[in-house]
Amino acid sequence: MVIDSPQSPPQSVQSMEFKGHPRVMISGATLGLGGIRTHLTLLCQLLRKRGVEVSLFANGSDWDQESLARVKAIGVRLLLPPAAFRQTRKLASLYSSLSWPVLVPHKANSLYCIGAGRSHLLLNKLRPKQTLSINHEIVEPPGADSLAGQCAANLDSTVANSKKVAQIMHNFWPQKPIRVIPFLTSDRSAPIPEPRAPVGGGMLRVVYLGRLVEQKRPDQLVRRWREIRQHPVMNPARLDIYGYDPAGKMKAEMEACIAANQLSDQVTLHGEYKLSDLPRILAESDLVVLPSLWEGLPLVLVEAMLKGVPFVATAAGGTEELGLKNPDVIVTSTEWEDFEKGLIQMAERLRAGSINARRLHSWAEDGYGYTTVSRKWLECLCKPRSFFNIQ
Repeated sequence: MVIDSPQSPPQSVQSMEFKGHPRVMISGATLGLGGIRTHLTLLCQLLRKRGVEVSLFANGSDWDQESLARVKAIGVRLLLPPAAFRQTRKLASLYSSLSWPVLVPHKANSLYCIGAGRSHLLLNKLRPKQTLSINHEIVEPPGADSLAGQCAANLDSTVANSKKVAQIMHNFWPQKPIRVIPFLTSDRSAPIPEPRAPVGGGMLRVVYLGRLVEQKRPDQLVRRWREIRQHPVMNPARLDIYGYDPAGKMKAEMEACIAANQLSDQVTLHGEYKLSDLPRILAESDLVVLPSLWEGLPLVLVEAMLKGVPFVATAAGGTEELGLKNPDVIVTSTEWEDFEKGLIQMAERLRAGSINARRLHSWAEDGYGYTTVSRKWLECLCKPRSFFNIQ
């Protein structure tokens, strides 16, 4: 059964939990960017603050040196293949196969595997018998024959980022204990924002935050911006795009589009941003947009709401649940025409001053804020058997 909060387990289950100093093993596959990097960085910080010993395993890394140094500096045992072994997947797997049997801790409360990776399956085989393995599905239910599907089937339990994904996974694996826990978005509760003043006839500041990838459609935003801005309620307005281009292609295409359509005074590409940059970016924004075709549960939308900034996004993946009983955001279908209509509607409300920033903050804090989410992650990783009700 899929539930958000674990039921109280029988005492016999409680007695199986480790006593004394907790220890958590994290398998990060290739240490992806975006929400994965933010979540893992904050999760390591949370665990270390509570005195938990943390080992972070990975076959490779897309993280910058600053991010890697940050987790090492707080006492995380970071286990990556040397640079020479990270040149190819085969070499990385060879290193893992030879080294991890020696490096795996003899006792650990949990083995937490985020995303898909053969390294998860290897570590699951090597884990101590009493250690509970946890699969984290962050985007959508995997096919049974896929690598992600193998992880979901072989590990003891599953965490899903959204209720939608959890329910579908329950249909695929009805006997598997499944819980819903969103990503961590911060290391503390967000302060209550000041009330939002009406934008009125001033500049409407629209912001896209996320990777520059096809399914998120930031390029479509740029291509359509001239037409979008022709609507009276969207004039004046500017579009700021923040994000990393993993393929190294989309940013150049958008730059060419901006130049060809003479949009340089209306659209700015800022490139990758750091988590520490986010408060400033959101303070300078009226609206966050995310027109994705598919998603997990986008961190950036939660982060915006906690700062009192509304969003317009498509109902991709778990995004739909962020609009439930939430009057200060707009979630549309994934059809582009519907997304643009939602953007116009939100612009009208922002100019009229009808968005309640404090109500928006409260909605996000209650379900997705630090206090709620950090408690669930601590229970999940440090007391996994009681959390998943497994004897």
